[in-house]
Amino acid sequence: MNEVAVYDDNVPAIADDSLLMIAQQAERRIDAVIKIKQIALKVTNPRDWTDQGGNPYLQVSGAEKIANLFNISWRIDEPICETEDDGHFTFTYTGTFSVSGRSIQVSGSRSSKDPFFKKYEWVKGVKTEKPISAIDRRDVKMAAMTNLLGNGITRLLGIRNLTYGDLEAFAGIKADQIGKVEYKSKNGDKEPVKAPQKKADAKKAATEAEQIAIVKVVSVGSKKGVKKDGSEYTIYTIFDDADVKYGTFDTKIADLAEAAKGTGEKVKISYVVGTYGNKITNLVIEEQEAA
Repeated sequence: MNEVAVYDDNVPAIADDSLLMIAQQAERRIDAVIKIKQIALKVTNPRDWTDQGGNPYLQVSGAEKIANLFNISWRIDEPICETEDDGHFTFTYTGTFSVSGRSIQVSGSRSSKDPFFKKYEWVKGVKTEKPISAIDRRDVKMAAMTNLLGNGITRLLGIRNLTYGDLEAFAGIKADQIGKVEYKSKNGDKEPVKAPQKKADAKKAATEAEQIAIVKVVSVGSKKGVKKDGSEYTIYTIFDDADVKYGTFDTKIADLAEAAKGTGEKVKISYVVGTYGNKITNLVIEEQEAA
């Protein structure tokens, strides 16, 4: 004779006590994640962030501060470089990031196809892209390393996809305090139109014409003063790796230069040569793409 098993449909798959325990553990984990985010963001400042596409992006300087705070360690393998048939290449780093017995494996890549690495020149009034050989392989390689560090540290702590609301709530950092990364040239795709000028003005125009320098920042200094009307001002002095000096009164430009100095990345400085030397009109960090 076959036995008939009777089941009570009202009994949950997990006992009530187990469900309660799971809920309590989940709640504690949520509190821990919020606390980690709060502590991690507090150790950063506006110079550790850039705006990319309207979202805050943590630079390497900030990621390293957070890593030191939580005693995060990592082991990075030798990079792999893959070259395609058209000559473009991609650098990929793989590393293992660890904290408190937990480890994750992360990769960071950067390709020479990224528009950020393209080089251009003007040929008979036409903006022409330079060959792939003009792209600095070291720049692409270092950008891949930068992506790896940012990915590993933020993923390990669960602080990716941050918002400006997070920054303001946990670190008091507002969107207008952060510099923006721009990838478009000031003149777009059109060659600047040169208006005819008199001989008497030729020397002055040549002096005041905007020039471009792609360099590394070695130091950023500041000096306060008082204008004739009694108001105060601060002038910032930036030196590049060729010991060339640039000046600006713009705090945001100085912050971007300081951030680039911390990461060792290059900057593109637009400047004019005036009576008091090189005056910066714009500064753009040679920045990594958002993870």
